[in-house]
Amino acid sequence: MNKPFHLSFVVPDLRLTQAFYINILDCKKGRDTGQWLDIIFFGHQLTLHQESTTMAAQAIDHFGVILNQREWLSLITKLKTANIAFELEPSEKLNDDNSQAGKFAVKDPANNLLEFKFYQPASINS
Repeated sequence: MNKPFHLSFVVPDLRLTQAFYINILDCKKGRDTGQWLDIIFFGHQLTLHQESTTMAAQAIDHFGVILNQREWLSLITKLKTANIAFELEPSEKLNDDNSQAGKFAVKDPANNLLEFKFYQPASINS
């Protein structure tokens, strides 16, 4: 990944949110001060801050990543196994140019909407 992004936000329960990203999404934990921690989110950096009297948690409208189709399908299986509800059910479509696309969305424990997509270009032999 050439240019990963960094996103920082406040969550109501740091440890519950950490468990979701690490145990469900298979993200890695980076630095952890006890009041904030870094999560390596598919090559990008999320910094999660524990809500406090000076920082209130607010859900993010949505963010996410684009995966390859195999990773996308695997993540759907993990989420279903963990009984995570889909806010947007997984859907795939074939575009006019014979490329394929898919997307779904789930919420993390802090109520942030996460969108996962895949794009597969049309086969050269199509």
